[in-house]
Amino acid sequence: MPAIRTDYRLADPAQLFPGTIVIAAPHMDDEVLACGGTIARLPDRARIHLVYATDGSQSYTPVLPWLDATSRDLSSVRRAEAKAALETLGVPPDNLHFLDFPDGRLSHHAEALERSLTDLVRKLRPDHLLIPFRYDRHPDHLAVNRAAHSALRREGSRTQLFEYFVYYRWRMLPGRDVRTYIRGDQLLAVDVEPVARQKRTALDCFRSQTTQYYPWQDRPILSRSSLDEVCRHPEVFLRYDPAFEGEAVFTGAREWIRLVHWFEPRAKRRKDQVMALIRRGIRWNA
Repeated sequence: MPAIRTDYRLADPAQLFPGTIVIAAPHMDDEVLACGGTIARLPDRARIHLVYATDGSQSYTPVLPWLDATSRDLSSVRRAEAKAALETLGVPPDNLHFLDFPDGRLSHHAEALERSLTDLVRKLRPDHLLIPFRYDRHPDHLAVNRAAHSALRREGSRTQLFEYFVYYRWRMLPGRDVRTYIRGDQLLAVDVEPVARQKRTALDCFRSQTTQYYPWQDRPILSRSSLDEVCRHPEVFLRYDPAFEGEAVFTGAREWIRLVHWFEPRAKRRKDQVMALIRRGIRWNA
């Protein structure tokens, strides 16, 4: 595995995120993967609010949906996991807000999602809003990013936007870390090593993601190596600057990044389907 960049400018989370903070998470576990250590290090966690956009009912999504399926209670399971994880990190349960839009279909509910985020911004008046990276790999993550921008514009809010990183590993990029292509002066990081054990304990609450939850799964969604990585390395944040909208935040390779962003998730899906069919065939023959 390529080395992880570690030369980010480190910031004290209390100074980086003063005041009220809202973290918009597309799914339960995104917030801990990308921001769990920062949450644990922040003082007065009663000022931190979590907003979950989807009901989490499609994770794990079967790569062979005509053969496998998730359970009907997965949404309630994932909600309970999120509550347990954030309790571990010290966030009051009343600060968790569940919007319950259909998992995997946020782009079909863009207007309703924007209205919901607008209402929360109006109610909570956050100083900082943390959202997924503008070039994240998951369409739900992109939908949250777009809706958050629209909500702040609608309110005329001066809330400072920061983007966090969940899917930053891109196999087709040299170095495989999309964050290395972003202007360094726009990135800040929080050292999570002092709270690594607490972050890992919170992540372990997401059993539906960290274990082979269904008998037809070949591996958990979150592997042990990926959990070790996110608990060992700094959490990185991109401060939103209107001078560097969209692709302008990249230092180069913009056309290649655009192509890889479109192609790689689709190629991975096809590869996973082929490998699942092969493994299923081996089991049947055995």
